[in-house]
Amino acid sequence: MPLIGYSYGAKDHKRVRDVTKLAFTILWIFSVLFLSLVQLIPDLFIKMFIDDAATIAVGGVFIRRWSWCAIGMCLVALYDAIFQAVGKWKTSLLIAVIRFIVSFPLFCFILDAAFGADGLMWVQPIADTIALALSAILFELFKRSLANDTSPKPTDSGVYIANRIITISREFGSGGRTIGKLVAQSLGIPCYDSEIIEKIAEESGFAKEYVASNDENVSVANIYDSTVGAMTDKMLFAQKKVITELAEKGACVIVGRCADHILRNTADCLTVFVHASDEKRANRIVSEYGQRDEDPKKRIADKDKIRKKYYELYTGNTWGSPDNYDICLDSGTLGIDRCVSIITSIYDSVQIS
Repeated sequence: MPLIGYSYGAKDHKRVRDVTKLAFTILWIFSVLFLSLVQLIPDLFIKMFIDDAATIAVGGVFIRRWSWCAIGMCLVALYDAIFQAVGKWKTSLLIAVIRFIVSFPLFCFILDAAFGADGLMWVQPIADTIALALSAILFELFKRSLANDTSPKPTDSGVYIANRIITISREFGSGGRTIGKLVAQSLGIPCYDSEIIEKIAEESGFAKEYVASNDENVSVANIYDSTVGAMTDKMLFAQKKVITELAEKGACVIVGRCADHILRNTADCLTVFVHASDEKRANRIVSEYGQRDEDPKKRIADKDKIRKKYYELYTGNTWGSPDNYDICLDSGTLGIDRCVSIITSIYDSVQIS
């Protein structure tokens, strides 16, 4: 849900399709394998819980029939997650109503009356198959709406942001944050960096300390934890909303937090990536943040790894790749002041669209 929701919010429809395609492939393989195993060796699954001959005999018949719901159950759950992630909660609710309130009780009565207990064994597969068919139709309509969306990818308010925005992505220790602040100061516009944390906390309802500790940080394992995943999802949506509102408010500089991806094709945005050699970055973080027990190059590698994982997970793009930015600057070679001069001169002279 976070991956689909974040990509959909950024109008990255290709990423939405890629993520859903991968998820469908995984679930198809899993559900077909599960169904095949149950059909071939149903007794093994029953024996995991009870070793009674009579129960195994009856349970084997039941689980063989019930297991036909595996494909429908898996894919309907995925469809439900997709519809919720893109904000189509009414569609998700409709499917749930058809599945649990209409189909399931209706076929309980019909099949019980017609076939007794044998009929009841087929209720779940039938209800899930109906829900799957309905979900597939509604999802196909949703995919067509994505394919037909040829608009210039407006913001949630439906308005293209005309304000000129500069986004700064940076390697740790490259001075990107400092460059962003100096550029903003030179242009007389605000720079948003750590200030965004407080705004995200207000929007999401999370404590400022929690937002700060998870800022530009993500654990792929935690994404699939239902609680942590939901919190991450909520925080990311809040981040997108905050960044979009800041861009709508006026010209500004935004440092990090996938702002280049969030605002791409929705704003007059100059995207910048700042980098430098490991040696020069190591010297800088020691002079700026002080010497620590940990080797500065290891600190750099660890921090860059976190930023890279965060950026690539939620944008689908390669962090630091020149193809993803308007300009890439080596602050170690050019120096901080020269980088500031280059960015401000481009901002003043070139209209980015």
